Amino acid sequence: MSMLRNFITIAVRNLRHYRSYTLINIAGLALGITCGLLIFLLIRFHLSVDTYHAQAKRIYRVVTDLHIGDDNINMGGVPYPFGKALRLDFPEIQSVALTRFESNNLITTIPDAADQPRKKFMLEREMAFVEPEFFQTFDYTWLKGKPSALKAPFEAVITAPLAEKFFGTADPIGKTIRLENQHDFRISGVLAKPAANSEFHKTALFLSYASYLAINNPDIMAEWGSISGNHQCFVVLPEGLQPKQIEQGFPAFEKKYHEKSDEWSYKLQPLKDMHFNPDYGGDVPKTMLFALAIVGLFLIGTACINFINLATAQALNRSREVGVRKVLGSSRWQLFNQFLLETGLITLAALVVSILLVSWALPFVNDLTHSELTVNLYSDAGLLLFLLVMLFGVTLLAGAYPAFILAGFKPVQAIKGKINTQTLGGYSLRRGLVVTQFVICQIMIIAAIVISGQMDYLKNASLGFNKDAIVMLPVPNPEKSNMEALRQQLLRVPGVQQLSFACDAPAGDSQNSANCRFDTRQEDEPWYINTRPCDEAFLSTFGIELVAGRNLQPGDTIREYLINEAAVEKLGLKSPEEALGKSFAIWGKEAPIVGVIRNFHNRSLRETVEPTVLMTSRERYAACGVKIDLSNTPHILAAVDRIWNDVYPDAFYSYAFLDDKIARFYEIEHALLSMTKGFCAIALFIGCLGLFGLVSFMTARKRKEIGVRKVLGATVAQILQLFGKEFFRLILIAFVLAAPLGWLAMSAWLQDYPYRIPLGAGVFLATIGATCLVALLTVGAQSLKAARSNPANSLRSE
Repeated sequence: MSMLRNFITIAVRNLRHYRSYTLINIAGLALGITCGLLIFLLIRFHLSVDTYHAQAKRIYRVVTDLHIGDDNINMGGVPYPFGKALRLDFPEIQSVALTRFESNNLITTIPDAADQPRKKFMLEREMAFVEPEFFQTFDYTWLKGKPSALKAPFEAVITAPLAEKFFGTADPIGKTIRLENQHDFRISGVLAKPAANSEFHKTALFLSYASYLAINNPDIMAEWGSISGNHQCFVVLPEGLQPKQIEQGFPAFEKKYHEKSDEWSYKLQPLKDMHFNPDYGGDVPKTMLFALAIVGLFLIGTACINFINLATAQALNRSREVGVRKVLGSSRWQLFNQFLLETGLITLAALVVSILLVSWALPFVNDLTHSELTVNLYSDAGLLLFLLVMLFGVTLLAGAYPAFILAGFKPVQAIKGKINTQTLGGYSLRRGLVVTQFVICQIMIIAAIVISGQMDYLKNASLGFNKDAIVMLPVPNPEKSNMEALRQQLLRVPGVQQLSFACDAPAGDSQNSANCRFDTRQEDEPWYINTRPCDEAFLSTFGIELVAGRNLQPGDTIREYLINEAAVEKLGLKSPEEALGKSFAIWGKEAPIVGVIRNFHNRSLRETVEPTVLMTSRERYAACGVKIDLSNTPHILAAVDRIWNDVYPDAFYSYAFLDDKIARFYEIEHALLSMTKGFCAIALFIGCLGLFGLVSFMTARKRKEIGVRKVLGATVAQILQLFGKEFFRLILIAFVLAAPLGWLAMSAWLQDYPYRIPLGAGVFLATIGATCLVALLTVGAQSLKAARSNPANSLRSE
């Protein structure tokens, strides 16, 4: 213990003596560890999604694959009568729970007394119809009520935070809420807030599935050909029953219930796969988590490389100290432990700083990634274990080599100051470490430039329609009188230029597809067509170009169709004019094609343009697009608010600009870009610290050489060239290695986008230019200081 106290005392003394060295090392390691810790928390959060359920390993979602001609459509939903048939045909399944997730639902609280006001709330994605088996499948904490609730129609279960939002501190049990101003539900249970690491953490209002059956058309509920990704089926398999045993029975099941069974196939998706599988709506592909883990390791490795560079450069200043210690009897092992302890203290300080930085950064990271990451050092055993691994791992990785080199100095050479670069392990090692650092930095710069360029392209690329200066309003009900009143009053507002009623904007969340039949062909086309019910003002409001024929005539029902160029191509027609006048049918409604429109994107640019059909159908209108003059936006929005609430007094008013809605398509890319930029900046900063260490080592190594050159007449510019040539050679070597690696990585990333930027020479020229500029600024001051030094000081001992 006395020896350990002595080691600590000496280590603290040395760290205080070399303050700049200590602070630079703490800064570099703290930034690397901070990134590693944030990435660890983010990866752990996503890997833990829905793993806390007691039956998690036996829970599966039934998913559907549709094979229509050349089209393969993956859906996380099932047809409406699926649950009843599954229970009948597969009695060995332990439990089946049908669930219908809803969005944009108006909820009105019904007060107990007539003189109390009603409150209106819009639930964007917080509501679902569920069977009672849902709560036997997934673990929820019941504060009031029983898991057997929701058997009867028009019952509701609510989470405590939403209950407080609806009713304040009053007891919600027995309270009544009204859905869409039509159906009353009685609250029979209260749940604790769901865990943040749950796929259903946003769902806060659960309505009985029996209500869904009672509200909707029974013919639709019995239709096997109708499917929605929001209508999902979860099953729990008994112990010992494998999913393949159930899936083996699906082909016969498909033949029994589907006329065209070759177009339908079902399979079981493990609960743990839901969060990660993008084919069925997963948000976070595991490849992204793997890439984040690699970035975290690279950043920590870069910080360790930086430490090694600085420590070996500093070793020249401590050679006499080592010699004296060895003369006084210190063994190599004791010196190794002494220097490793110093590294441990620096790492410990960096770890403390990183915890503070992570605590500061977590709100921004949570907002960016839509997560709920926390740091709790008192109860989070996994976090404590990770921090211990980081402490000992970084200490050994960063400190072992410098400690080994320092402890190996020969005492006579050390005391006489005869330690040279060969004794320190050679200059080549430090050059190799700096090259490694800048390979990582330049790959990240390439990634940041490419992702930024692709985001700019997605933001500015033509979608085939005008998205600017258009305000999207909800249409609570498709009553003609209300819609006409809204149209007439809005068009009188100064600054409102045009408006159109439709199911949604040209590109939006609402996507519906249907079978179609063309002209005299006897069979439906072997592909689905995207349907866009809209009025006759849709083209002019959104700036969609008509390439052949005419526009739709005003109407409330389907009387004629417009199709896009993609549909013309799918139909095998040689020109748009060839489609005009031909009959076309969807939903059993046959009518002529009167026009062909230019292709427009009805989804994000991650997907190609789909065949699309437009038709008038007032009963399907759910949105109103209003084109306005942005120079008077506040007054126009105030007038729109007043008029809308006059027309729909019982509904909930909200609006959104279309360009903002489209920007939300790319939230994942935006988060990825922000993280890449941040990690790139940190990697560059740590790399610059490494360069600083190397230039410090070079100036110490070449101190006498610089003195001799100056005595022989070398100018400051020539001395600077001596340093610059060396560093830019290292950066160029790093670029030669980083460029192909960056090209391969970003080419693979861009393959997910049918519409993408080219990977041209400009990306790589910008990368090498930025790296050289940062390196020049980093080493310039230190090199200039060495170039201006007095040669008499360096040659005094010769």
